[in-house]
Amino acid sequence: MTDDDLSFLKSQIDQVVLIETGAGERHLGQVLFVFDEGETPDVFYLKVERGRDGGYVQQGGTGHSLLLSEIAAVHPVAADDSSAG
Repeated sequence: MTDDDLSFLKSQIDQVVLIETGAGERHLGQVLFVFDEGETPDVFYLKVERGRDGGYVQQGGTGHSLLLSEIAAVHPVAADDSSAG
């Protein structure tokens, strides 16, 4: 993750972004908290998918945590983005 990606991620609290991992996974996530200190800096987010009405629907009943070192890139979500999954 670049410094620009980290800054963008921190600016997107409560917003939906496209998260791309180093393993090639891509999914939409609503950012809840970014912790970038200590031995295990990570992001806590809700996995979401685009709903029929164009909004977002949470997938599952719990949040997810991902180490920042496992994130390859973070992208803004376009209005018609359905590339996650």
